[in-house]
Amino acid sequence: MKRALLAERLAALQAAFDASFAEPARTRAEEPARALAVRAGDRRLLVRIEELAAVEPCRRIVPLAGGPPGLLGLVGLRGRLAAAYDLAALVSGRPRAGADAAGGPAPRWLLVCAEHPDIALAIDEIEGHASIPREGARSAAGEREGAGELVTEAVEVDGGPRGLLRVAAVADTVLRRAQRGAERPKEDR
Repeated sequence: MKRALLAERLAALQAAFDASFAEPARTRAEEPARALAVRAGDRRLLVRIEELAAVEPCRRIVPLAGGPPGLLGLVGLRGRLAAAYDLAALVSGRPRAGADAAGGPAPRWLLVCAEHPDIALAIDEIEGHASIPREGARSAAGEREGAGELVTEAVEVDGGPRGLLRVAAVADTVLRRAQRGAERPKEDR
C-alpha cells in the first residue's frame, strides 16, 4: 500500500515538473521590485532593495571637518570604513533636524550602496517593506523641491505617493562632490 502511494506521489511530482517547462518563463520585468519604505528627515522615500549591499544599524560616526555637503563622517562597517552621508541633506538640501547641532538625534540606520559599498546613507527610520511594480512609477517632477536627479519617480504606496530614490544617482552625486572638493586648492579649504 505504501509503495503504491509513493509511486503515485512520484508520478504527480514528475508530471508537475514536466508541465513547468511547458509554461512561458516569467521575466524579471513581470516581478514586482522589493523596496524599503524609509524616512530621511521629513522625506518619506522608497529604496529598491536590489540597489543596496546592506542595511546596518548606525553606529558611531566619526565627524570629518571640511568634507563635502551632507558628509556626516566615517563609520566602521564589517571591518571596513565607509563615508556616511545624511540622505535628508542630499535629497532636500536640508539636514535632519538637529543633525548639525551638538547632541542632536543620530541617524538610526545606514543604507550601504550596492555599487559603492564605501558609501552609506544615513536615515532616520525604516517604515516598512513594499512591493512596487517595475512598470507603473510616474514622474516625480514637481512632487517635492530639491530632489533633482536623485528622486525622479513616485509610486503609490499606502494611499499616497512616495519618491523612488535612485541609489546609484546618490552615489554618483556624492563622488562628484568629493572629487570637486579634492580638486580645490588647499588655501580654499
